[in-house]
Amino acid sequence: MTFSRRALFSRLALYGIPAATAGYSSTWEKNQLSVSEVTIPLEEKNRSLDGLKIALMADFHHDDFGSNALIAQAVRTINDADVDVVVLAGDYISRDLAPMTALCRELAAAKSRLGSFAVLGNHDCWHYHGDMPRMLADAGIQLLVDEHIAFDTFALAGIQSVWGGRPNFQETISAVPRSLPILVAWHEPDTFDDYQSDRVILQVSGHTHGGQICAPFYGPIRLPAYGKRYPYGHYQKDNRSLFVTRGIGTLTIPARFLCPPELALLTLHVPALTA
Repeated sequence: MTFSRRALFSRLALYGIPAATAGYSSTWEKNQLSVSEVTIPLEEKNRSLDGLKIALMADFHHDDFGSNALIAQAVRTINDADVDVVVLAGDYISRDLAPMTALCRELAAAKSRLGSFAVLGNHDCWHYHGDMPRMLADAGIQLLVDEHIAFDTFALAGIQSVWGGRPNFQETISAVPRSLPILVAWHEPDTFDDYQSDRVILQVSGHTHGGQICAPFYGPIRLPAYGKRYPYGHYQKDNRSLFVTRGIGTLTIPARFLCPPELALLTLHVPALTA
C-alpha cells in the first residue's frame, strides 16, 4: 500500500504527535525537577519573619512510579539553599507503605535550621499505617496532626487532611501562643476559604499536582475535590497568603505534561515602603 505525501503527513499528525507527547510526558517531564523561588509578602508587624525561607514539597506518591533520584536531587537543592524549615505537605504514598522506606531514606538527608515537618494527605489517611509516624521520625521529620510547634518568632501548625481525616483547625490554632504569627500546613488548598484568621500569615498546601496533565492555553484538565479553586501557585486573601505546590510525584499514570515536578522555596518578605 502506498500513501500520498499529504496522507503521510496526516497520519503522522494523527498518531505521531500524540505518541511523541506521551513519550515526552512519561519519560522526560516527570523527571525534570523545577525549583520555584517565590517571595511571600508580609505585613510590617511581622518583620521578625523577614527573610525566613521555607522549602516545600508534597504529593510524592512514591509507590506510584516514585523516583529516588528525583527526591535526592530535590534534597541536594534544599541543602544548597540554606533554608530555615522544610515542610512536607502530604501524600507520601498512594496505597502501599513499603516504598515509603526509600522515600524517608532520601528525605532524611535534608538540612534546615529548624528541622523538617510533615502533615498527612488524603491518601496517607485512606491507607494509614501505624508505622508512618515512626518512619518519618526515624528520618528526622516531625509529623504534625492537628498540633503545632512553636519557635521564637512564629508557630507552624499542621492540620489533618480534610478529605481523609477529621481536622480540628480552630482548636489547633487556639492552642498557639497569641504572640506568635502562624504558618499552616494543610494538604488540601481549598481549605483556605474555610477560615478567617488574622493570626495565619501563610498556608502551604499540595494535593492538586498542579493538574499533573495540563492543556496549552487552558491549564489543568482535571483537579481533585478540595483542590479545584486553588490549583497552583501563590494566592492572597486579606493579609494572608496561600501557596500551592505542583508536587513532585505522579498519581495513577507516570506522566506530567506542562506541569513539571516542583520543589518550592518560599521566602517571607516585608516589602519596602514607597514614598
